[in-house]
Amino acid sequence: MSSGLAGSIGLLLLFLVFSFFFSSMETAITAAGKVKLKVMENARPERKKGFVWLAANVQRALSITLVGNNIVNIAASAVATILFTNFFGYQKGSVIAVAVMTTVVVIFCEILPKNIAITRKESILYHALPLLMFFNVLLWPVLYIVQKAVWLIGRIVGLKLDTLNTFVSREDLEVMVNESGESGAIEEDERKMISGVISFEETRVSEVMVARTDMTAISSDTTMAEASEIFLDSGHSRVPVYEKELDKITGMLYVKDLLKPLLHGKIDDSVASVQREPLFIPETIKTDEAFDLMKKSRTHIAIVVDEYGGTAGLVSLEDLLEEIVGDIQDEYDDERPDVLEEREGVYLVQGYVNLDELSETLDYPFEFDDVDTAAGMLLSLKGNFPEEGEFVRYGPWRMMALEVLEHRILQVRIERADSDEEEEASDE
Repeated sequence: MSSGLAGSIGLLLLFLVFSFFFSSMETAITAAGKVKLKVMENARPERKKGFVWLAANVQRALSITLVGNNIVNIAASAVATILFTNFFGYQKGSVIAVAVMTTVVVIFCEILPKNIAITRKESILYHALPLLMFFNVLLWPVLYIVQKAVWLIGRIVGLKLDTLNTFVSREDLEVMVNESGESGAIEEDERKMISGVISFEETRVSEVMVARTDMTAISSDTTMAEASEIFLDSGHSRVPVYEKELDKITGMLYVKDLLKPLLHGKIDDSVASVQREPLFIPETIKTDEAFDLMKKSRTHIAIVVDEYGGTAGLVSLEDLLEEIVGDIQDEYDDERPDVLEEREGVYLVQGYVNLDELSETLDYPFEFDDVDTAAGMLLSLKGNFPEEGEFVRYGPWRMMALEVLEHRILQVRIERADSDEEEEASDE
């Protein structure tokens, strides 16, 4: 074998090795993501400088692998074509070169390295990162020209191609949390809590507030003694104070503010003298914004108003925190769970339960544009006010109003209908 032939074969193999390197690095970077790169900064202190650079320059690193891969693949194809044409002639050698190089590049320089990189991404990044940083310096003139060309093309066609990607998107977090929960990496309670934090800023106050009809409020002319009885009966430590009607909230009354007047025998004085300034928030505000407002104003309860300025309900810090940590029960809370499984496929649902919570618990999409609660869903399906024991159908579910009080649906039974019931319902 002549030295020229041996040199050409050696050069071809070198190009294929570099192609293997660039393909594996591209997949390893993509599979790891910025979160994993940040973790590896601390886990691999001897390579921290390199991982810091890689996490901050992911797009540039991917550009290096793509540009480098194309250069070595084209170069390898050119060398292979020269070799095969020398052995088999120009026409036959060109065909053989295309067939052989396509097979070699696809299998050994694309599929194989990328599959290895998916399973061994940390090891590949650790050992190959110095070489990637070397190519960052070696290829910078080519990368500069390529990036400027891409930017220019983007300007011509009206696309902004230099937008920076976020560190990690909300969708990425939700997928990671759900997959971690399914694999057992985190407990179900932890998964729900993290999911609650992620969705906190997407939830509106109207979805978590205590509705106007469920509020405990007192008139401004109520005496201290009467207010004490109301506090004892309700179990609340803070209640709104209204003047003449519930749409005119004038203040908030704290039970501790009654102690001093009662000790001094002022039992017949009006509570208006000790009420505090109320905090009003719109029902469309997001829960995270409401949480910030309540913290800044140092208040535990806010009055929620609708678009017309009327009282829609109230929300407490406890209501907001329960979106993250789940239900917080105290000695005065109604111990009935929001959704209770009576038996397989049969559920007792409180009327105020939000449809998103119901959909997650029953693993079925209850989707209505104009209502947010289980009671509202039943009213929407029925078209008028149902009587106790009357049921309606929704998909595979049969829903019945169990407890109705003064035109309010307090409790709903939801059960999966079997095939016999479905036929019977259709006959009726």
